[in-house]
Amino acid sequence: MKLYFMKKEALDILKSNLDMVYNMYFTEKDNKWLWKVCGGDPFVEFKEIQDFQLAPIDSDMSKGEVEFANCKIIYQHLSFLTESQACDERLWAGLCHSVYYDYLRKRWDYDTKSPKTQKEAVSNIKSRFFFSGGTRAGLFRNSIAKCWWVGRNTYDPSNVANPFEKLDIIGSNDISSKISDIFYSNNFSANPVILNGIVKAFKNFKEENTQLSLKEHIRPTLQFLNAVGGGVVLDCLDEDEIADMLIDNIYGILQGDEQGVEIEEESEEYEDMDVDGNDISEEENSEDSVEEEYIVIGQKVNVRIKETDEQKTILVNYLPNSTKIPPLAKSLLGCWIGDEVPFQGKTYIIEAIQK
Repeated sequence: MKLYFMKKEALDILKSNLDMVYNMYFTEKDNKWLWKVCGGDPFVEFKEIQDFQLAPIDSDMSKGEVEFANCKIIYQHLSFLTESQACDERLWAGLCHSVYYDYLRKRWDYDTKSPKTQKEAVSNIKSRFFFSGGTRAGLFRNSIAKCWWVGRNTYDPSNVANPFEKLDIIGSNDISSKISDIFYSNNFSANPVILNGIVKAFKNFKEENTQLSLKEHIRPTLQFLNAVGGGVVLDCLDEDEIADMLIDNIYGILQGDEQGVEIEEESEEYEDMDVDGNDISEEENSEDSVEEEYIVIGQKVNVRIKETDEQKTILVNYLPNSTKIPPLAKSLLGCWIGDEVPFQGKTYIIEAIQK
């Protein structure tokens, strides 16, 4: 089995002309059309390895299960790749257009369906067959590259019995969305301790036979962790501390609390206090407020209570000499300007985020 890089010239020709050739991905059963479009052989041989087969796309498995299985298969057989090689768009574009061309067409139903619109088809082909949105995005969007990188980040050679136990715990359901949330959107995979903490939290609920929803439980909790990471150096926490943080938040969601908030009787006691317990005036720093992408630990947030039109400034931080965050402040973590946050019968509208 020969592996191929795509020549830089061919890659540039294809990506710059996708508006005109995108339909070929749907109509052409093999890749011979590439020679005509690129004006010659678009590939350069990289390496010859022992043959291996991907999980069959036309089996009884769902496409998510197939992709999940291929995370293991692709990394196991291509684990010799260096990080530099595995970050090279030419490698993955070469594989997607050569040995895995048929697999990708079936994976995305290009063999049975027609493109809905040119714009949608071009955008999808760019992200599935090439890199789109930069190198980092490409690693977890390209149909083959993402399998290798997920396999690499979850493979544990010290676990002789099951080196892919972490991946098994993450599970095959909603695997594409999990790859986006865990490995791309939040970049937790860059730190194995954080990833281990996430997996340990998942394992806790798996052992309890508690079914978690990606949309209702996992995604909001990862957003919470990401928001906490804006004010706390997560790299300084161990995997048990990360796991406990996530488990507590998921339990809160399961119990019906807003975004995993712990509802306490004194929930509004610290609304207008800073980390030292001093009152924060509504005018303080209001003119210097700066919009952030979302609320993280350590920020002051200007809110308006929808029902009374009352203005408040809330410090999103830990209580003095404590590791707890006031419940209202905790409910604001990860939210954006303009969001409406329901809390104990009131609706808090986020109007500004201060540094």
